[in-house]
Amino acid sequence: MSCSLYLHIPFCRKKCNYCDFPSYAGKENLIPEYMEALKAELGYYSSIYERPSITTVYVGGGTPTLLPEEAISSLFGSIRKDFDVRPDAEITFEANPGTVTKEKLKALMNAGVNRISLGAQTFTDNLLKKLGRIHLEHEINEAYEMVRDAGFKNVNLDLMFALPGGNIKDWQETLVKAVKLNPEHISTYNLQIEEGTPFHIDKLEGDLLMPEEEDELKMYEVAIAFLKENGYEHYEISNFARKGLESAHNKAYWTLQDYIGAGAGAHSFINNSRIENTPSLEKYLTKDFSNIKTEHVNAKKETMQEMIFLGLRLIKGFNLNDFTRRFGISFREIYKKELVELMADGMLEMDGKNVKLTEKGLFLANEVFKKFL
Repeated sequence: MSCSLYLHIPFCRKKCNYCDFPSYAGKENLIPEYMEALKAELGYYSSIYERPSITTVYVGGGTPTLLPEEAISSLFGSIRKDFDVRPDAEITFEANPGTVTKEKLKALMNAGVNRISLGAQTFTDNLLKKLGRIHLEHEINEAYEMVRDAGFKNVNLDLMFALPGGNIKDWQETLVKAVKLNPEHISTYNLQIEEGTPFHIDKLEGDLLMPEEEDELKMYEVAIAFLKENGYEHYEISNFARKGLESAHNKAYWTLQDYIGAGAGAHSFINNSRIENTPSLEKYLTKDFSNIKTEHVNAKKETMQEMIFLGLRLIKGFNLNDFTRRFGISFREIYKKELVELMADGMLEMDGKNVKLTEKGLFLANEVFKKFL
C-alpha cells in the first residue's frame, strides 16, 4: 500500500479565537504520554497495512513546534521504523512564530524534514492580537530567518484575510511583506467563523466587525493578481507556489489519494473509507485504537462527489478519464444536466480532458459544489 501520512499534534500555548480544530491549551504536561500513544498508533497502522510506502508526511496541529527536540527526533524515528518513507518524500512540519527555536529547527533538519509551513496569518500586529495569536510581526520575520538559516529550502507561509477589523489596505501590506520574504509557497485563507469559537460568540452578540462580502471578494482578487505578478502560480483555490513547488501532501488530498491520519482528531481516507479518531485527549491516551475510531464506508456516489469537490479546487480541475477509470462511468454522462447548466452560466469549462472552474466559478466555488450534492 502506498499513501500519505498525517500526524496531529493537538497542543497549543494559547487557543486562537477562530480555531475549531482539535487543539488544547495548557495541557503540555501530557505531551510525553501523547507522543507514546501517537507512536503506538503508528505501529498499529503499520501492522494492519504491512508497513505502507509513504509518499508525503505532514505534521500539523495545534502547534507542533511546542514539541521538545528529543520528542521530534523520537517521533521521526518511529515513522521510519514503522513505514517505508520514500527517499524523495515531501516531509512538512508546521511551525508557529513564537515557538520556533534554532535547536528545534536543527532537530527537524536532522530528522529529514524538508518543508516548513510557517503560520504567519497576518503582518498587522493589531490583527494578530485580535486573532489571539501569540506572536507579533517581528517574530514572523525572526522565525522565517531562523528557518532559512537552518537550511530549509522549501517554506510555506500561511496567511488569512477577511479578518475582523481588517481592510483591503492591511491585506495588501501583508501580501507585500510576505512576498518580500520570498517563500516558495503561500497559502491564503479567508477567515471562516466556526461554531463554538470565541469569534462565533462575539458574532452572535454583535461584537465582531467583519469586512463586507464585496471587500472579501476584492481581497481574494488582490491576492491572485499580486501573487501572480510576483511569480507565484495559482494552482489551487487558496494556494500559490513557485513553479514545481506545489504542496505534494495537499495535492494527495485534492486528488483523493489514500492517506493515514494519526493522532487525536485525525482523519484517514483508506480504500474509500473515511476514518475519524476521537478528538478527546483522554480517550486517545488509552491507546485503544480499535474503539477510538469511527469509520464510514463511502457509497460510490459519495466518493464521486468528493472527487468533484476536491478536484475542482485545483485550478486545472480534474481529469475526465481519471473519473471514468475510478468509477466505471463517464462524468459527462452521470452529471450531464449539471455540466450543461454550469457551463451555460459560465462557471465550468472543459479544458482538453479536464473539467475546471472558470474565473467566475472560482469566486463562486461553493455555489458550483452545491450543484453536485
